[in-house]
Amino acid sequence: MKLFAFLTILATAAFAEMPKPDHVLKLWEKPPGDFTVPGAEAFTPSNPKDKLPIARLTNIADPRLELYVPATDKRNGAAVVIVPGGGFGILASEHEGSELAVWFRDRGVVAGVLQHRCPTNKLANPWEFPAWDTQRAVSMLRAKAADFGVKPDRIGLFGFSAGGQVALIAATNDRLYPAADETDKASLRPDFLMLCYAWKILADNSTTELRPQIKITAQTPPTFLAQAYDDPGSLAEGSTLAFLALRKAKVPAELHIYSTGGHGFGLRPNETQAPGDWTGRLDLWLKARGLIAK
Repeated sequence: MKLFAFLTILATAAFAEMPKPDHVLKLWEKPPGDFTVPGAEAFTPSNPKDKLPIARLTNIADPRLELYVPATDKRNGAAVVIVPGGGFGILASEHEGSELAVWFRDRGVVAGVLQHRCPTNKLANPWEFPAWDTQRAVSMLRAKAADFGVKPDRIGLFGFSAGGQVALIAATNDRLYPAADETDKASLRPDFLMLCYAWKILADNSTTELRPQIKITAQTPPTFLAQAYDDPGSLAEGSTLAFLALRKAKVPAELHIYSTGGHGFGLRPNETQAPGDWTGRLDLWLKARGLIAK
């Protein structure tokens, strides 16, 4: 416990100074759909006294993509859109967003943290507007690929928790919103997909079926999945069924289920340390696919 407390203090100090994005892309002139927020956009910084300090962002009416861009001589042509979790009520866009973006940027990958519309947890389909924003973000990054030294066929999508549900729905469906402008002529399909403790991807009251909005086919991109066995919200059955559906569709996939670790660990030190190497496994997966240097 003392070691964990020490690591948490170190992590809190380090993450308090997280770099700001290098560029911010507004997704829409006017976001489609009928959506309002209950107040002004609000950011609550992490509290060092919490066991796992988590910053919170909410009341996002005008979604945006915050880009972390490597130096020109460090870019490898790959890019990724990161969708934070937060149960559709908030966005945990630091420990499930900017921290991973910096991890990718350090490996030569242009990384965009998606601040999608939020909160949507009171809507009939909480995933819907976030999935629209996710598809739009992929299209926009592809449309602007040349501006950031990105190759249009090397654009990935990463989702944590509720963001994992959103990313999986966005990646396995055709355009879910009416095309708005020239940006939407660029493909919205990611070239690779990564999910970490994707939340509630099982159909309601089921441990044997995925949500009907998830449509895994042979066109689904190669996928990496990771989570903990003891996660009470993102059940291991969900990631397992997604992996089996990918295998059935003959889509290259890799699944890691750690015995302990719970939910929401992101890149932070974890009391059990069980999922502490998931980024190492992701690093190897990306190298094997030629997306980062070996």
